[in-house]
Amino acid sequence: MKKIVQAVVATAALIAASAHAEGLYVGGSFGPSHIKGDDVGGLAITDHSATGIKLYGGYSFTPNIAVEGGYVDFGKFGNSAGHLKANGLFVDAVGTWPIVDKFSLLGRIGLVHAKLDGSDIGSDHGTSLKVGAGVQYDIDQNFAIRGEAEHYRFDALGSKPSTNLYSIGVNYKF
Repeated sequence: MKKIVQAVVATAALIAASAHAEGLYVGGSFGPSHIKGDDVGGLAITDHSATGIKLYGGYSFTPNIAVEGGYVDFGKFGNSAGHLKANGLFVDAVGTWPIVDKFSLLGRIGLVHAKLDGSDIGSDHGTSLKVGAGVQYDIDQNFAIRGEAEHYRFDALGSKPSTNLYSIGVNYKF
């Protein structure tokens, strides 16, 4: 697991270091997140919804294949007695398929190294798989709007909850 975390950090550093390379892009998005499961690490979850944000950088190797790395914050979930914060770092392989003029479908698969932090149950982190799909509209050669649905799986606090993030955001290509 330590090697997976090192690979995520190395990929994010590579993306940041290649700031002026051809094919580089950055972006951000936000939207509702939803945690599945009623008991996470001993905390009874009654408020399953929050607002999440995602910040990322990527590099397109071809018009159809890219790698992205970034940070995701799912918000706070919980009940009146306590809460659970969820966030993490991720790295994804992203495929893009043009469908009509300026519209493309997106597919992604990757790893997330997520941290779950509970108000009364402590914190823990783990690395798991994530998948997603979406659509992108290219406003011009540099700016695009993305809408995505992503599924993240956690492996922390002695449980394996999952979270869905439905987001809309912007993408800027250098």
